Amino acid sequence: MGTKPVERYKALCAVVIDTGTGHTRSGLAGDEKPRSVVPSRAGGSPVLTHGVVTDWDGLEELWHRILYQELGVCPEEVAVLATDAPLSPIANREKVAELLFEGFGVPAMLVLPRSLLAAYSYGHTAGVVVGSGAGTSYAAGVREGYALPHATFRLDVAGDALTLYLGRLLGSRGVRLGADPLRRLKETCCCVLPGAGGAQPLTPPGASGLLLGDERFRCPEALLAPAALGLPGPGLLEQAALSLRRCGDPPGRPPPRLLLAGGTTLLRGFAGRLGAELGVPPEAAPRRRVAAWLGGSLAASLDAFQGVWVPRDAYGEGGPAAVHPRCC
Repeated sequence: MGTKPVERYKALCAVVIDTGTGHTRSGLAGDEKPRSVVPSRAGGSPVLTHGVVTDWDGLEELWHRILYQELGVCPEEVAVLATDAPLSPIANREKVAELLFEGFGVPAMLVLPRSLLAAYSYGHTAGVVVGSGAGTSYAAGVREGYALPHATFRLDVAGDALTLYLGRLLGSRGVRLGADPLRRLKETCCCVLPGAGGAQPLTPPGASGLLLGDERFRCPEALLAPAALGLPGPGLLEQAALSLRRCGDPPGRPPPRLLLAGGTTLLRGFAGRLGAELGVPPEAAPRRRVAAWLGGSLAASLDAFQGVWVPRDAYGEGGPAAVHPRCC
């Protein structure tokens, strides 16, 4: 056990598991895309609610299937990097450590915020990540490789909520669609309005048969103004502005980078609206739907990363609390 951490873990295959509300993406560190993308469900029920694990037995079942069947690896021979939703309960990281060390017998593990890994996918260690997936959205400040809690905000409105809202808008006119057709309609036809003074986007061909113009815009607008869903508090745009202010550098320096992550940020017009309203052109990678997984794959493959794993012996000595100094 006197071997340096870098040498101890370089020889191990590292697995990256990004379990989101809608889907779990997993693969080997260094891969350019996930090897497995499966629904985050076990026994037909969701494992997470708004990005936070609510069914731990279901999570164990899901990860068992991913490790043994989807990836075909032996957990006792791989280090595992798992993602965590911004501002999720601290106890969740302890539960993940307990599950991986005691349930799967991994030699080393780590849990990192999805926002931090998304920033890594862009090759940055600082900035403000604006993310929106299926179950939760967030604006999170990152600096020097650490997530900044005082500059992190989450919103339990994301892709699934927008799909349901679109169903309500159409239902008020007597149009009834299932969840999958609604989701496809949202992704292909809905559009975020530009900022003040911007020209209204053209209606995509074939959209007018189901959607009225205002429905195309009202649906994604709920992400920026959740009062439309009866929810109090600021929307994602206001959260992003506040995060940018709290991450601001001294006067005269350029504002922090704005980085987009998650499938819901792929809605047409989303990046342009944020740039117009916030005055910071966002970086919007084409593969930002899997930004957190990509960042984890990149980080876990670097030699410089190998010293940050939480090893089994540290867990044996300190218990689940051993994860806190390293799982930031």
